Amino acid sequence: MEEEMLKELGRKTMFNITDEEMPALREEYHVFMNHVKALDAIDTEGVAPLAFPYEIETTFLREDEPVQMISREDALKNCKDVQAMQIKVPKVVG
Repeated sequence: MEEEMLKELGRKTMFNITDEEMPALREEYHVFMNHVKALDAIDTEGVAPLAFPYEIETTFLREDEPVQMISREDALKNCKDVQAMQIKVPKVVG
C-alpha cells in the first residue's frame, strides 16, 4: 500500500521510481512522517498563523524619488513591437 502510494506520487510528479530506489525512498518517507508527527504534537491553540517566522524592520531602504523621467513615447520608440502603448514580447511559457 505504502509502496503503491509512493510510486503513484512519483508518477504524478514525473519521477520514475525503480524497485532499487524504493527502500531508500520508503526510509526517507518514514523520516519525513516522523517530523510531521513531531510538528502535530505542538500545541498551536490560540497562536496566529504567520507568513514569515519573524518581523523584519526595513530601515535601510531609501525613498524612491524620480529624478529624470522620460515620456512613454520616448521609452517605446526603440522597441521592436509595441501594442496598446506597451512593449509586446514573445510568449515564453507554453
